[in-house]
Amino acid sequence: MGYNVLIADDMFLNRKLIKSVLEKNIEGVNFYDAVDGHEALKYIEDNDVDLIILDLIMPNKNGFDVLKQIKSKGEHKDIPVIVNSAVDEIDTIKKALELGANEYFTKPLTLEQLEIVLPIKVKNALKSYEQHKLLKQMNERLKEELRFANNLQHTLIVEHKELAGGSMVGKYISCSEIGGDFYDCNQTDERLWFIIADVSGHGVAAAMISSMIKVMFTNCVQSFRRPSEVLKCMNNMFYPMTSGKYHITAFVGMVCQDRLIYSNAGHPYPIVISSSNDNVSMLEKNGLILGVFEDTTYSDDEISVEKGDMIFCYTDGLLEPQLMSNGRKCFTCDDIYSFISLHRDEAMADIESFIEFTIEHFVKVDSRLLKDDVAIMSIVIK
Repeated sequence: MGYNVLIADDMFLNRKLIKSVLEKNIEGVNFYDAVDGHEALKYIEDNDVDLIILDLIMPNKNGFDVLKQIKSKGEHKDIPVIVNSAVDEIDTIKKALELGANEYFTKPLTLEQLEIVLPIKVKNALKSYEQHKLLKQMNERLKEELRFANNLQHTLIVEHKELAGGSMVGKYISCSEIGGDFYDCNQTDERLWFIIADVSGHGVAAAMISSMIKVMFTNCVQSFRRPSEVLKCMNNMFYPMTSGKYHITAFVGMVCQDRLIYSNAGHPYPIVISSSNDNVSMLEKNGLILGVFEDTTYSDDEISVEKGDMIFCYTDGLLEPQLMSNGRKCFTCDDIYSFISLHRDEAMADIESFIEFTIEHFVKVDSRLLKDDVAIMSIVIK
């Protein structure tokens, strides 16, 4: 194994001298020769190279052409190059360094350069490139794990669900590989439960917390009768784990017969659309966010509902301007309320199309450059 060092120089004695000096000072190095630029590029294409010691003046294809070609290719551009050339003009040195050379030596090398400086430079270049390759491999593994986590997270957040008490349609758009928004609904006997939540930040920790919310919500609705009790239980569970580092907003609702009972932990206000008249109302009830204060209590509010009514929930990603360059201010819950009031009939006629229309209106400006996750969930009561 070891390091692979390519010495590209048309002079045999130069190659032999560099090789003999480096063999005495560095262990675990395999040396390979190239007598011109074509041979150097062919070897680089066919083999793993950890360092190139390159002469500039060579027949057929010179060192400048070699530098240009390898630094223009993604798979080779990070290979360190030490130029060892008889040309000592400052413009030539500048050009080689601008093309991507890491070091430049003029030959003939002095005894001090041969015995001390060159071996140190070569060692440093090899170690640096080894660390670069290791970091690149780790980054690729991390990306693959994030892609897997993203797929797993999306299996936990379904876009359609039919239950005895209602129909759910949702949409989730993550601003990174994995995010912290979450929504779900469950049926327990005659009670239809639903939740929408938003974990501060993005990445693995936020995604893990949102996955835990799903499990906790499923368990809580089996044990408790009121949304405030569910939020209190969640806060008691999350506070010791997050120590206030992660904030969680959540809205929990429960529909039973003709009543919607709900409790809010710092989440944007949902909208209720009546099916029997033109009434559109905003559930302006709030409480402390989860995970910040120990032993927080929550309260319930309730309103009358009927079959066909729609509950429209969303996370605050819908309120934030996704492109800051346009100078827009953040949207508010009142903006969402006004938009839904204006387009009430479209929402009731085709909720899937209306969700896409809402995202297009509030999120997509010039391009999809999300700064925050966006989640929308609608519940139509049966």
